Amino acid sequence: MSEPVVARRPLPADSNRKRSGPAGSVPLKPVSSQRARTRTFTLSAYIVMALVLIVTIYPMLWMVFGALKSLGEFYTNIWGWPHVVYWANLAQAWSQAALGRKFLNSIIVTGGTLLLVIPLCSMAGYSFAKVWYPGRRFLYYFILLGIMIPFGVTAIPTLTVTLQFHLFDTLQGLILVYVAQNISFGTFLMYAFFCSIPDELIEAAQVDGCARFRAFRKIVIPLARPGLATLLIFVGTGIWNEYFMASVLIHQNNLETLPLGLVVFTTQHATDYPELFAALSIVTTPMVVVYLVAQRQFISGLTAGALKG
Repeated sequence: MSEPVVARRPLPADSNRKRSGPAGSVPLKPVSSQRARTRTFTLSAYIVMALVLIVTIYPMLWMVFGALKSLGEFYTNIWGWPHVVYWANLAQAWSQAALGRKFLNSIIVTGGTLLLVIPLCSMAGYSFAKVWYPGRRFLYYFILLGIMIPFGVTAIPTLTVTLQFHLFDTLQGLILVYVAQNISFGTFLMYAFFCSIPDELIEAAQVDGCARFRAFRKIVIPLARPGLATLLIFVGTGIWNEYFMASVLIHQNNLETLPLGLVVFTTQHATDYPELFAALSIVTTPMVVVYLVAQRQFISGLTAGALKG
């Protein structure tokens, strides 16, 4: 037997209205208008990013351009690139400010501070984030009080303490002062990173027979490489450019750091801007290189942490 043929009913008028989009229904937006809005938004985003890039990069280019100009061209062509490259400014700035010795002092102070700040802040942040003991919250907030105290307020007490302990006018005393100033921020930063690490990873390592300190070295520290890179960038850049506390604690010329050496280009009546810009370019270059290297490690640490299960 053949199956009965069922006639289809015509669609009601309401459904046709919803498809065709007359009054009373939500009209469909044309695809062309959506594409136009997307292009407008993309173009606006590119314009904003270009402006931010110019505002960020041009001051550094202006500093390099000023370092390669003669004194006369600097005042006649202050914003543009040099018409005649004047390389002698770099050599004169290096010799006049004795930047070689000051470079060595800055490397010693910055490296010594980082060698103490990174392990101390890492262990303190891990202790406050993952280890339970009485009074840990009180100690954590007590250490954080150091962030709220301006460094200028502590200049006179710091000078008094360094004189009493015979650390005045020494690089060792300056390193210890920088360590004390950065402990609060470093502990706060590493505490935030360690809190994001699951406790199950540490507990699983301890179940397998791994001691707490070994788990900290083998498991927690590799996962916290982004935090360590961030701490390295912030603390290292701040110490490399620090002037105020170094001017208070260091008075010998052979112990001056790079920020103190830049003062020689500014006199009471005039400033040699081309040589000053040349010295600034020399001083800034190592920090730019270190920042680029640390940024690369930062991104690779994030990717490795995301790929590990």
